[in-house]
Amino acid sequence: GYGMRLAVDRLAGRARRLVQACSELVPDDLEAALLAPCGTDDASIVAQRERVASLREHLAYHPTAPHVADLLAVADYLVPRSLWLVGGDGWAYDIGFGGLDHVLASGRNINVLVLDTQVYSNTGGQASKATPLAAVAKFAAAGKQVPKKDLGLIATAYGNVYVAQVAFGAKDAHTVKALEEAEAWPGPSLVIAYS
Repeated sequence: GYGMRLAVDRLAGRARRLVQACSELVPDDLEAALLAPCGTDDASIVAQRERVASLREHLAYHPTAPHVADLLAVADYLVPRSLWLVGGDGWAYDIGFGGLDHVLASGRNINVLVLDTQVYSNTGGQASKATPLAAVAKFAAAGKQVPKKDLGLIATAYGNVYVAQVAFGAKDAHTVKALEEAEAWPGPSLVIAYS
């Protein structure tokens, strides 16, 4: 997931440089609009896609000009892309926590959805770092003796991470709102979904 974010960012940067390199082939207002920051709401995405289509039309008149073929190959990266990492609580709270922490600390615009069952679901429901204090699970029949790791609180320590907690199936409107807010956040976001 994080590698995809890096690749998309690199290709978007390349596309922006190639638009500038082909500036004589494109109207000034189109170039400026393509290179201006683009929102992530539906209307902004649609408008940017239309601008990319217009760019392709202008470049079609100059197929052999320098940089045109390269720009056509990466022009779609001028439209912002939504990237989500989706994993379970065993990954996020335990075995993959170091990687998750690295991604959140990067400051990159990447979204993370953690499906939190509060136990190791894939191995039979044993207690994990996602299991709440006193909860009964396999190998914790008397109740878990230590508190649940507060993944959301840890993420907020960076100061630039959007954090939300939702319960899938409990209030769909809240879940959708949290996912939309995470997507719109211009940096790392973490949505922890009790599943």
